[in-house]
Amino acid sequence: MGKGDRPGAAPSGSLTDTGFDSPVDCRGLCPEYACMSYLVLARKYRPQKFEDLLGQEHVARTLTNAINMGRVHHAFLFTGARGIGKTSAARILAKALCCEQGPTATPCGTCAICQSISSGQSVDVQEIDGASNTGVDDVRALREGVRYLPAEARKKVYIIDEVHMLSVSAFNALLKTLEEPPEHVVFIFATTEVHKIPATIMSRCQRYDFKLLPSKVLADHLTRILTAEKIACEPDAVRLVAREAAGSVRDGLSLLDQVVAYVGDETLTREKVAEVLGVADRRLLFQLADKVLARDVAETLRQVADAVDRGVDLMQMARAFLGFLHDIELMGAVPDAEDLIDATAEEVAETKALASKAGKGLATSLFDRWARAVDDAARSQTPRLLLEMALVDLCNAEPMLPLGDLLDRLEKLETRLAGAGAPSARPASSEPRPRNAPPARQSATSAPTTSTAAPSLSPHSDIAEVWRRVRESFGHRPAMAAALDHAEVGGWEGGAVSLQFSQKFALDQTARFKVEVERVLTQITGTATRVELKMATGKVLPLVRSEVGREAEAAQVDQHQRESEAREHPMIRKAQELFGVAPKEIKTP
Repeated sequence: MGKGDRPGAAPSGSLTDTGFDSPVDCRGLCPEYACMSYLVLARKYRPQKFEDLLGQEHVARTLTNAINMGRVHHAFLFTGARGIGKTSAARILAKALCCEQGPTATPCGTCAICQSISSGQSVDVQEIDGASNTGVDDVRALREGVRYLPAEARKKVYIIDEVHMLSVSAFNALLKTLEEPPEHVVFIFATTEVHKIPATIMSRCQRYDFKLLPSKVLADHLTRILTAEKIACEPDAVRLVAREAAGSVRDGLSLLDQVVAYVGDETLTREKVAEVLGVADRRLLFQLADKVLARDVAETLRQVADAVDRGVDLMQMARAFLGFLHDIELMGAVPDAEDLIDATAEEVAETKALASKAGKGLATSLFDRWARAVDDAARSQTPRLLLEMALVDLCNAEPMLPLGDLLDRLEKLETRLAGAGAPSARPASSEPRPRNAPPARQSATSAPTTSTAAPSLSPHSDIAEVWRRVRESFGHRPAMAAALDHAEVGGWEGGAVSLQFSQKFALDQTARFKVEVERVLTQITGTATRVELKMATGKVLPLVRSEVGREAEAAQVDQHQRESEAREHPMIRKAQELFGVAPKEIKTP
């Protein structure tokens, strides 16, 4: 310990002595710390201002305007995937509120308070790990600290990362303080799993959703950093790193650190990136798709074997190939789909060529089969065997044809076999039913509409007609009508109507306008009527089915009827006789 050093303090000349996110040249002072002077890219290029938040312009603009207008909330909830700037935004907001020049949307970053916040050493801005402080006692200690004024800064800011890890008791203990904190306190919560946050907490916070970055935006950012670091690179190499980062800035910078360490002073190339990360580069996917479409089983399997020998992760390659089949299908289905896929102009041209080679229907079949193979391989102890056999299956796959096209081909085949001059006409029963045609059967609730101003009806004479008129009376209010479409009349006795629901949401929506439903019922029946709401148990059959349930039953009956008609179609029967096989599955529109 050097002279004047405090007990427990870091030795003079160490990284922690400065408290800044910047490298320190301490080789002249203590050589043993020289190897620690490097600062990883994710920390070196951490955003320090709102305008530096890459891809989160909507968050930056809202917070900037709130600070400039003096309308800063006391609790914020930042949610989104990992590595996209939630904690960085929390620190920037803390500096904006506490800066000696502030509150300002552009903190100076040079005052003592800004520097202490950046280094994580401010006593007034506390960063708490929610995963390590999950108990109610931890929250009670926080509540005690809230009572005291800040020591140096203008505000006391509590940044709780991974807040969804708090226990239920901890959340409950935080509620009152979060709703009415002292004027000098601001809470900032960050989470990757917002669905685990209680509604009572969310209702007390301003929520900001952080977005994943498009690959092109992230690739441009990585390129700027490589230029600043004076590291030579190929655009394809940076693009591959960005794709692997999947929209996360921190993941992209961490991967970039790894790749730079691997190549040393050499230029970053696509081949080196693919080698060090063990990923399937775009060229491998093009070659694999080309061999599959050429139905070359041997070369397809050799492509996979060579990739595995080079260290490519098999499951990563399988998922990447699934995405590439998706791109091929899009390019075949949408002529100008360049903006729908992540690819360069050259890759778009090659993808279009592969889509043209695949033709109509084949890419869909390939995607469907390979998707099932990827799911099975992820759960298997022998994924390579499954994927290789799936590739053999892809090489032998045939395009998926609509049932109507298949029937036409069968008719032509039958005509040639029978020696007839023209194909036989289809039976009337085989004519395709219009997609939006109503079901053949109609229930009592589908009678012609009537006005609610008609004479009163007795519920004992026609319950279905009474309920139909109730539903129609709310036709001009879509939210109410949609909720009543899920209601079933479970009972009607002594001026009381029991409505039951299979969905809690529909029940809650109906409860909001229950008085209006009772008023309309009283008007229609001429008798004071009250409404009872409850969840359906399925033990008692309702007096009147819900509109949603009736339509679902009708659709199911209609689907079964279509399948039966298809199976009994003369052409299908003839195909069974010719080929000796029965239809495995019939899809109806």
